[in-house]
Amino acid sequence: MSAASGHPWTGGGVSRTLPPLPLPGRGCRYWAAGRCIYEERLNPGLHAGFACTALQALADSFDAFVVRGESLGLSSEEAGRIWERRVDAALNIGLDCANFIPLPDEAGDVPCAHFLDGVCLLRMPVCPGRCRRFVAGF
Repeated sequence: MSAASGHPWTGGGVSRTLPPLPLPGRGCRYWAAGRCIYEERLNPGLHAGFACTALQALADSFDAFVVRGESLGLSSEEAGRIWERRVDAALNIGLDCANFIPLPDEAGDVPCAHFLDGVCLLRMPVCPGRCRRFVAGF
């Protein structure tokens, strides 16, 4: 290559500065499956938008049951007995989520690959790479 043609990375003699490539966030304590979980770790449960939709449906079902029990004037003992009899039906709401990916061994409370501590990882922001919040270690 002649000196007149320049370096192949610069386009033939014209010098351009390329932006730095971000380092990956893997290895950060706030990294999980390519997502940044910093906000959730800082204030767990604060952002309702991060919640697992399947668990939210179950919580809504239970809340509706409690409201019905209160409106009927049931004692907590009566409501508890009714809930125990109907819990299987209440829990049989199905995991109605288009992104549900079953875990092979169905370990944990919610057997989905995207579930972590009550939140859906897909609802968390994508990790931009090493940032000012990067903390090494798990």
